[in-house]
Amino acid sequence: MLLDLSAVTDGLIAAISGAWQSAPIWSELGLAGPSFTPAFTGLAPNAIRDGQGPQLSLFLYHVEVDNARESLFWGPETQQAGASPTSFLPLALNLYYLLSTYSEGSYAQEQQAMSVAMRVFHAKPILSSDTSDAPAWTLTMTMEKRSYDELSLLWQAATVPMRLAVVYRAAVVFLTPDTPPAAAGQVELLNAKVSGTDIVTITTADVQAPA
Repeated sequence: MLLDLSAVTDGLIAAISGAWQSAPIWSELGLAGPSFTPAFTGLAPNAIRDGQGPQLSLFLYHVEVDNARESLFWGPETQQAGASPTSFLPLALNLYYLLSTYSEGSYAQEQQAMSVAMRVFHAKPILSSDTSDAPAWTLTMTMEKRSYDELSLLWQAATVPMRLAVVYRAAVVFLTPDTPPAAAGQVELLNAKVSGTDIVTITTADVQAPA
């Protein structure tokens, strides 16, 4: 679980950039290493055109609730008497990314960059954060089928000419909920029965302290 969605974006971009140098495509082209290295970014397609040189963008353009996880795990809990408020339950999300490339003068660079990126997610669809990161996350990258009309609307919204692109769904990401308040402590009550000046019996009982 996590609080910062950009940590997921950075992790996915790092998976692509980390595989760039050793990508099999370079040996297939008869090269000892990459013929170019794009700028890897999470910026929108219109923003990468202001950068220098070839660009590869993994842009988070849409987020929605994972209904299956919400109804299966969290929904029933909220219906029970005395259940925790929803603010104390994780929020299950699906993240939708637009993977696109841009090179001002080379369609080959655009398509080669896309080839490397798609192969990374195909070869390793289940990705996790670095174990040194806190909090950790694990998700599955799935290439989504999108109609030409839907992709056209995405590019129109970006106000730039359409380029080679593909949509990926990253699921499931859990946003860390609020921390429940600490449980109230126990209070010990002493009950004494007194006869004259002598204590006859003493009993104890634990009760919940008021919040």
